[in-house]
Amino acid sequence: MKNKGFTLVELLAVIVILSLLAIITTVSIGNIMSSSKNSLSDEQKKNLEESAKIYYIKEGMSSNVNCIDLSDLISKGYIESSEVLDPKTKKPMTGSIKITFEANQYTYEYQSKTCE
Repeated sequence: MKNKGFTLVELLAVIVILSLLAIITTVSIGNIMSSSKNSLSDEQKKNLEESAKIYYIKEGMSSNVNCIDLSDLISKGYIESSEVLDPKTKKPMTGSIKITFEANQYTYEYQSKTCE
């Protein structure tokens, strides 16, 4: 009489292989999620800097403004949302945009602290 089943060793080998595939997949997806959150956070900061640039051109260029709080951008309508969330932490961003003028060029940089 022929046995038509799998041996314990064969079943264990299949379980080990499936476990390894699951671990590799989980780690890969975790890395992809992390890098996408970092990219989204960088894009968020670039958008905030662009909003500050528009604000500065329209309202602040005549004065000696070198820092714009996010709360000012929100209150004056340069950012549509009433709250800007950090994609990494899901917490509200409460920083500011620092404006510097060097070599005949303005640069805008997000910083996590508010203007002083």
